[in-house]
Amino acid sequence: MLKMIIADDEKIIRETIRSIIDWNRYGIEIIGLCRNGIEAYDMILDESPNLVLTDIRMPGMSGIDLIKKVRQTDLDTLFILLSGYGEFEYAKEAMKYGVKNYLLKPCNELQIIEAVKQCTKDYQELLATRKIREDAFEIQKNMNHNVLSAVINDTLCQEIPLEQSLENFEAYLDFHSAAYRLCHVYFLEYANLEAYLALMREFFESLPQKMIVYGVYVNHTLLVFFEDILSDSSLEQLKQAARLKGLDTGLEYESVFYSSLSALLSAVLPRLKRFGVIYYINNFHAQILCNYNVIIGRIQDLIASSRRENQFQMEEYISLIGGIGDIDFLKQLASSLFLKLSASIPVLSTLELTEWLMRFDQETNLVDLKNQVIDRLRAIFSAAAAPSASSENSIVEQVRLYVEQHIGDSNITLKYIAQNCLFMNVDYVSKRFFRETGEKFSSYLTRRRIDTAKRLFALNPGISIQSVAERVGCGNNPQYFSQLFKKQTGMTPTDFIASLKP
Repeated sequence: MLKMIIADDEKIIRETIRSIIDWNRYGIEIIGLCRNGIEAYDMILDESPNLVLTDIRMPGMSGIDLIKKVRQTDLDTLFILLSGYGEFEYAKEAMKYGVKNYLLKPCNELQIIEAVKQCTKDYQELLATRKIREDAFEIQKNMNHNVLSAVINDTLCQEIPLEQSLENFEAYLDFHSAAYRLCHVYFLEYANLEAYLALMREFFESLPQKMIVYGVYVNHTLLVFFEDILSDSSLEQLKQAARLKGLDTGLEYESVFYSSLSALLSAVLPRLKRFGVIYYINNFHAQILCNYNVIIGRIQDLIASSRRENQFQMEEYISLIGGIGDIDFLKQLASSLFLKLSASIPVLSTLELTEWLMRFDQETNLVDLKNQVIDRLRAIFSAAAAPSASSENSIVEQVRLYVEQHIGDSNITLKYIAQNCLFMNVDYVSKRFFRETGEKFSSYLTRRRIDTAKRLFALNPGISIQSVAERVGCGNNPQYFSQLFKKQTGMTPTDFIASLKP
């Protein structure tokens, strides 16, 4: 049931709206009536309602000012505006803040119900969109942690040059563009590590923006790093939290700026090589990095020979994996192995890979995990050896497939596809797309929109230009569609339709 507040400076109006409608029937609970905008704002902060039906003109704080202030918070409250005659300019201003529902006084019961039902539908769509964003973030976060732990493993355990390791994984993580902040926490005892990480999790999850936080712990020192978007005052709050919990005794802090993740890793990783025990911080939990150099080295040789000879020595993979006795190490090795194989085997999609790695990470039984890893290797190698296996880059295939399935979406961008469907670095995807197809994504998208439009005109005599524009993602701007069509074909849509007639 959704919670709703009614705000109006006229008592008879707010009381009548509450009493004339059976709100329970529509899944609504009226949790408060407010006489003005100030009362409504205070109640919104206290009760976090889903919906607010508010008058535009109220003493103390108008409905417009109320909406502005609520939009500055992290609340997802939706508004329905009540307005008197001649106040439409106020309503237009409210629309800038995402308000879609507007009622003109005097309004009847049916109009109010319809507005609330529409608002309820909008709120459910908002929740669904938020869930999609949260799921995509979790997938991206797990992928990034798998990539970074693999890079650290490569550099520290296998002594692979950092530049080579970054090149191996640049499809999945931006190592070069975004600035990073590295925070040192010195003199942190291992016995207090998990408690301190729990405080960090609480702090970062309280922030309005979602962030992926990485870390390494060695010899009583915690290194935490993330994209440089926090203020110094925010970082100071983290220290204060530790102090209040009694974990700050004797700790010292240092914060260092780096222009990129690659610059940060170049500075940090060489200093870690001398330590025998290193913990990687994955989702605010410490995981030991094990140095199984012999196994890792042979796995590397097998991957290299597989790429050169297109032959997969499955039995030796099974033998090596069967000899592993540490489940945390197997998880690290499996992540690195599948990430590297996916870069060279087109049949393995990034989404599949991400889902596998998430399942591997949740496994607690060593024998079951070994069987899962071996089964996945068999499936990959079998698909790669099949005569029907595509030789074209799977990244390009997935981009094209998304475009074909969503051609009517006017907001298609390569960035969205890369981040939310492929879970890869958009710059990398852009370069690979151009290298494989010989054209930029924007040109390809335009060409596919116009090709689809031409096919629709040919197959559906009498179909309107507006309808076709909508179905190829240009419905919000038919004039732009016509200009685009003429630029691509040399004819206006009208001339093209005429050319189809016998």
